[in-house]
This record gives sequence, C-alpha cells and structure tokens, in this order.
Amino acid sequence: MKKYNLYVLLTKTPFKTGKFIRKMTNFEYNHVSITLDKNLNTLHSFARKYKNATFFSGLVTESSLRYTEDNKKTKVMVYKIPLNPKKYIKIKKYLDYLSKHKNDYLYNFYSALVYPLHKKVRIKKAYTCCEFAVHILRDYCKLDLGQKEYCSIKELSVYLKDYKVYEGIFKTENASWECDPYLQKQNIFYKYYKVMGIYGRLTLRFFKGLIIRK
Repeated sequence: MKKYNLYVLLTKTPFKTGKFIRKMTNFEYNHVSITLDKNLNTLHSFARKYKNATFFSGLVTESSLRYTEDNKKTKVMVYKIPLNPKKYIKIKKYLDYLSKHKNDYLYNFYSALVYPLHKKVRIKKAYTCCEFAVHILRDYCKLDLGQKEYCSIKELSVYLKDYKVYEGIFKTENASWECDPYLQKQNIFYKYYKVMGIYGRLTLRFFKGLIIRK
C-alpha cells in the first residue's frame, strides 16, 4: 500500500531578512515551507518571488536551490506528517488550485509587522509562510496546534516535535530551477510597481474584512 506524507520544512535562510527575523524572534529558523515531494525539491510557501526583489512577495513554488545557491550551507529541520489517501488528495487538489490562482494570494505584510508581538492580522487570501503552513496543518491534516489563532515558527516546532525526521544541512543534489523563476532579475520600476500594487490590494482587503466582520 502506497504511503503518503506531508513534509514541513523550517529553514534558516541565508538572507539578510532571515537574519533580521531570527534576531527579532530569538529562534534559529525563520522560514516555513510545505511539500508533498519526498525529495524536498519542490516546495510551497509565501516568500519573495525573485532574488533581487525582497518585498515583491506572495505565493511561490520554491526550488530548494534557493537555499543552497552559491554553495551556501543552509540548515533545515524536516517534519513528516503521515496522510491517508483522502487527506493527500485534498491537499494535492488545493495546492494545484493555488498554483492556478497564485496571483490572487498575497504575502501578509501586516502579520509580518506584528509578528514580534505574537499577533496575527487576518486578511482574506493572504498569509505569511508560517500562517500558510498552519492553515494546511490545521484545516487539511487536522493536527492539533493549540487553541490560539496565532502560532509562531518556534511554537510550530514544538507542536511538530514528534514528526521530526531530520535536522542538518539542506541537501539539494537532485534539485532544479524548473519550477522557480527566482533568479530572473527584475528592474527597479517593475519591482516598485508590483510592490505598491501588493500593498494596495492587501490594505483594501484588510479594511473590507473589517467591514464584513462588523
């Protein structure tokens, strides 16, 4: 009988933003990705879309090469959550749907801003990397991640401790860039235009959500 698993990766990213986040949170890891790929080559998360565009962020299909480019030695912690066929199919269908509608999903900069305060800002179709992983684990894997709506990466590592299968250097020998346009350079005007558009859409959704909740 075929076995199905969801893999959750906590990564110590080799970027300035990652170092800043780790300093603010006082935790070794700063990024979360998920995948159904047992080789851990194709990952799903909310992050920057291109290397030279830090704040041009959203839903991405990441190549694991992002974290070992230029022979970087990146540390990673991997968790393996067993899935029954029904859960596997639901998650795969959802990830396929997200891939087709990725431009509708935004990086939740507002949640990222209040992250050090252990707060979360709810905005429709907007997540941080950790919020996205928690969403998958709670709503699709049906894992118990506590009663709080907010869950930090450090807290997530505690909830998943029994599923840990690896901690060490990220190994990406068989990975490729096929799924990920990360290395494509974007000019400053395009980056500015896209980032302003993301912030505008995010802010509009935030206030629209407030009106609906009232």
